[in-house]
Amino acid sequence: MRFIIVDDDKFFREEVASLIRSVPGCGGAEAELHGFDDFAAVNIADDDVFFLDIADGSDENAGIQLACRIRRLSEKAHIVFVTSYTDKLRDALAGMIRPSEFLIKPLRGVEREKLFAFLRLLSASQIKKIHLKSGTKHFDVVMSDILYLHRDGRKTSVYTKNSFFQVSQSLSGIVEMLDDNFLIIDKGTAVNIKHAKAYDPAHRLIYLENGSSIYCSRDKARAYRNILNGLGVV
Repeated sequence: MRFIIVDDDKFFREEVASLIRSVPGCGGAEAELHGFDDFAAVNIADDDVFFLDIADGSDENAGIQLACRIRRLSEKAHIVFVTSYTDKLRDALAGMIRPSEFLIKPLRGVEREKLFAFLRLLSASQIKKIHLKSGTKHFDVVMSDILYLHRDGRKTSVYTKNSFFQVSQSLSGIVEMLDDNFLIIDKGTAVNIKHAKAYDPAHRLIYLENGSSIYCSRDKARAYRNILNGLGVV
């Protein structure tokens, strides 16, 4: 998730960025601050969140035009108008723009609470869970909490930030539910590279943030060389 803030006021851009960072779950996301330039709508992803002023100096519709361009490139990207032009609400809602929220400057009181409510909902929607089962028990696990998984006999061990448990599902079956942050580093082991803090190339060990060290096979070390070399070296 990436936040792109577009406004002709540098100080207001920084204020919005500060408010975003203050919301749990949003502080670690990438934030880009732009004036109305060609760089504000480059390489748009479906999980991007745009905060747009409507006016750019004498151009009272610059933000709406930019929103139309964003919507042509992505049907799912969030667009939030933050403006003092209350009379532009109808134009902002027209056509295919479909803004997620419309906020009135200055961001105080009710307007600030509307911003926080939107960000909290957005943060909650980004939490991805996978469904696991152990015998007759079924439960959900937050994907980002998983450190690594290891297949041992008939059971798959799942190690998270705060717990450990074994499930009856195969490692390959679980890996199919995981995102690209998980790398299969040995025949029976998958690691969440987001929790990796260091790599020992001499012994091919990946060190995780909880102090665990996970062995990486020679072939996988070669395949993921660029990723592993990007970690701190022990």
